Amino acid sequence: MIWIVPTIVLVVPLVAVYFLLIRSMDRYHPAPWWVLVLCLVWGAVGAVGISVVGDLLGQGAISFAMELDFDDEQVFNASATFVAPLVEEPAKALGLLFIYLISRKRGHESLGPLRGAVFGGIIGLGFTLTEDILYIIQGANKSGGAGFVQIFFLRTVMLGLGHATFTAMTGLGFGLFATMKSRWRWAMPLAGMTLGMLLHFGRNLFGSYLVMEGLGVFLIVLLNAAVVLALFGLLVWLGWLDRQRIIEGLQGVTGVLITPAEYAAATSGWMLLPGWNLFNLIGLPGGFRAARRKQAHLFELAFLRQRARHAPAPIPNQPPTLDSEIDSLIAELHTANQQGTRLALETMNPPPVIRG
Repeated sequence: MIWIVPTIVLVVPLVAVYFLLIRSMDRYHPAPWWVLVLCLVWGAVGAVGISVVGDLLGQGAISFAMELDFDDEQVFNASATFVAPLVEEPAKALGLLFIYLISRKRGHESLGPLRGAVFGGIIGLGFTLTEDILYIIQGANKSGGAGFVQIFFLRTVMLGLGHATFTAMTGLGFGLFATMKSRWRWAMPLAGMTLGMLLHFGRNLFGSYLVMEGLGVFLIVLLNAAVVLALFGLLVWLGWLDRQRIIEGLQGVTGVLITPAEYAAATSGWMLLPGWNLFNLIGLPGGFRAARRKQAHLFELAFLRQRARHAPAPIPNQPPTLDSEIDSLIAELHTANQQGTRLALETMNPPPVIRG
């Protein structure tokens, strides 16, 4: 019991840092905080609860098949490698399925590829939070301070983004399903989850059967680097695709709703750098909060206009919901301009009204 407090003190802040890093990658249409917290809670509680039952059943089956004790190291390693990915990834994916079901009627941007990957990453972090705390306490009770330090360093520091990466692949699949129009869209969640399982299998295979000295330690370091690059490479790439959509959606608004300097700031590739947008908005005319609100409206308008360009022909007698949303956002941006809120240090004349 004495290890509970130091474990929480070390694990929680590090997971919080990972949380903020992943959340910060969704620059243009960040999800509400309460949704991200729900993702974290599902990963930490719901997915872990389901996984514990499934893992124990799988370990029991392996123990019976190998005719070894339930707690035998061979049984544990085989269960971690071959059972855990098959149980834990679907358990985490249930949270993504729930998010998709409650968000599918709230518009195209409710769940896209980037947001899906971010949701999956946060669910994976929640799973890491609980799993690492349990494993570190278990290792400390068994081996004392040496076990505490070793497991914390290996699981939370070196491989702390593992589950986030695995579930981000599943989230990407759900995001593609929500936005694609081809018949292949139905295969995307399963394909994403399968990729997550394969990555999970590879990580656990290394962790279960490598000797933690010499070459084994070197391979673990390489594995950690590959996991981090996979996760943030995916998020940066998806963010870059969203930037292209912003550029397309803002065609024709420069000098009308925003100044050239505001357009340059909004579409800058530096937006993908964590912290850049925060510092860029500080000290602008109108204040930070007003500037961030104007920027959010601008990005939402860009997404809607880009969506309208690629939308199929409207159904007769169906209300033009996109037009009304676009008009509302344009009105918000006009109001922000009249109040002197700017996204860059450049003035503009009173603009004419535009349509999507």
